[in-house]
Amino acid sequence: MSKRRRLFFLAALGAIGTAWSYSKRALQRWENVELDEVEKPGRMAPVGGVDMHYVEAGSGPVLLLLHGLGASTFSFRRLLPLLAPHMRAVAIDLKGFGFSERPPDGDYSLSAHARAVRDFMDVMGIEKASVLGHSLGGAVAMHVATAFPERVERLILVSSASQSEVGRGVFGARFLRLFLPLVAMLTLQNRRFRSLSLRSALYDPASLTDEVMEGYIRPTRIRGHLHALGELMVDRAKDPRIDPSAIRQPTLIIWGSGDRWLPPSNGRRLERQIPDARMVVVDRAGHLVPEEQPEATAEAIIDFLKR
Repeated sequence: MSKRRRLFFLAALGAIGTAWSYSKRALQRWENVELDEVEKPGRMAPVGGVDMHYVEAGSGPVLLLLHGLGASTFSFRRLLPLLAPHMRAVAIDLKGFGFSERPPDGDYSLSAHARAVRDFMDVMGIEKASVLGHSLGGAVAMHVATAFPERVERLILVSSASQSEVGRGVFGARFLRLFLPLVAMLTLQNRRFRSLSLRSALYDPASLTDEVMEGYIRPTRIRGHLHALGELMVDRAKDPRIDPSAIRQPTLIIWGSGDRWLPPSNGRRLERQIPDARMVVVDRAGHLVPEEQPEATAEAIIDFLKR
């Protein structure tokens, strides 16, 4: 190696080291809240040694609601009151997200999240329930439906991720996890980036008020959030592939007409693959359908569960 190349290599290493050190300090400043210190909107349930946070409303047949990647029960705050007169709606924060515990040595694969949902049902005395999953929560819901079919009455997939969207590149995931604090400093912890990202998930960006923005960001400031996100990326390699044709529960697929994150064609594909499925497209909604159009979403859910 020539002297010039050697100097360039050493300078690059120094720059990476400086950026890495700065990003670690930025992470400590961002995740500056302990879980037991933050005020929570719901209750906690001990599930397999992990405290899981949930919010519920109503009584009667149970519908479990699972949020998407990096989101929380906040995503369903406008939907729960509309469902409550017709059922017992229980929104759960998945392990590592929202206001649930973030164990440093936990299994964050989708199949592990599915087992946690089953265990949550055991703790809450719920023998059987319908399960709704939004975005990444849809992939978890499909794991619950296929791994524990006797516990799932009906399935509802809202702008759902599937096996292909979640991805399985473990090498790339491990590499990205290594540099996640640096990436997060420029993205997840950057309010301008988060604002642009959330706006792209909405049909009408004007609906992203400061209050809504803070509701989505607040749980990410609890210590351990980024670690859980990184572990989820890597632990995906543990997940068995889901065959949508193996889903036997009646299934409702809800999609926003203007979803730019996952196009409605993804929903149509799931509708063809799942034997007993039908799809409802919600007008004037992007990827965050329950956020933008809670009334239309609730109407579709209630009609489906009453059939």
